[in-house]
Amino acid sequence: MLKIYSLLDIKSNSIKMVVLLFPPIYTIWLYAIGKRLLMKQQKKDILFSIFGIATILFFTYAWLITPILQFFNYKINTTGDSALPVIFATFFFWFGTIGRVTFLSIKYDRSATPDYFYSIVNYIDYIWKFFIFIYWPLSIWSFQKKVNHYNNILI
Repeated sequence: MLKIYSLLDIKSNSIKMVVLLFPPIYTIWLYAIGKRLLMKQQKKDILFSIFGIATILFFTYAWLITPILQFFNYKINTTGDSALPVIFATFFFWFGTIGRVTFLSIKYDRSATPDYFYSIVNYIDYIWKFFIFIYWPLSIWSFQKKVNHYNNILI
């Protein structure tokens, strides 16, 4: 479990950032962010754990196991109606994980300023962070600085 937190220590100007562009590693990165934020808030979230682990499994299946099996001529039907349940489940768990990480990160950031009154305009933060996580190939470099901050603050 401690090895996944090493993904949170990658500096945004490092060449190691390219590793986070690989979808299965990205899902592990999301899971590590959520677990670190839960640890810092001293909370447990079973729903996040279920979504995070399922996301890792589905992305690993779709992006790693299936291509390897097809390379060795193992017949897997990846088209048509038989692929739809896997595709829907992958997106369902991915969006669920992103939604929970978005909620946890904003809640953690806002706990630093408890005296500030958040209005309806501030709910745009949720939408903004959600899209940061969805479009990770474009936004991961800017958000990794914040992730380094999450990981380095003492618990």
